[in-house]
Amino acid sequence: MGQVTIYVEDGALDAAKRAAERAKVSVSQWFAKFAIEEKHKQAQGWDAFFAEIDHLRDTGGDDFPSIEEIRAQEVPDSPRESW
Repeated sequence: MGQVTIYVEDGALDAAKRAAERAKVSVSQWFAKFAIEEKHKQAQGWDAFFAEIDHLRDTGGDDFPSIEEIRAQEVPDSPRESW
């Protein structure tokens, strides 16, 4: 587990202490909650991004050709010559 030192204004620290006390957790755990929430937001952000890509593909809103369409235009390689 990592350790972090942060600097906050006195008023913000007092508010964090009161919030941690209400939540019945340490100030460290209270701040760690924000890091965990941010981690989940970032993961959801990627999930939402890929869901949008899938939606565009399914609805035909994606102008970019599929890999199958791209490969259908490929010309086969020439056979290799033996040494």
